Amino acid sequence: MGKLRVPSNGLIKRILAEVDFEGRLEGFSLRERSGPVPVVMYRFEEVVSFLNDPHPRLDFRELEGWIRRVVGDTELAEQIAVAIKKGNNDQERTYLIRDLMEVRLNQCKMEGCHEDIV
Repeated sequence: MGKLRVPSNGLIKRILAEVDFEGRLEGFSLRERSGPVPVVMYRFEEVVSFLNDPHPRLDFRELEGWIRRVVGDTELAEQIAVAIKKGNNDQERTYLIRDLMEVRLNQCKMEGCHEDIV
């Protein structure tokens, strides 16, 4: 996995924006007593937060496609595809993907363009 390039202003806006109902991403958070709890995400940042959950469950290929088609970040989607192959199990894959997405989110927040988005 390589280093992510600085995103364009257009990509920053898409990453920091909320998607519509059709563009949502769904996963499950496993809870000790209640079992799987559905989680619906409309923002890139919500996905990053979800991946920090103790037991997130998400179809990684679906996430890769969501990043590619809905968010429009081909570079990150390609890095996620590499992480999927590199991880030996879902926990490792989760950490690798979460770390990539955190890097991208931090890049977007550091660029300062997020203040222009309302």
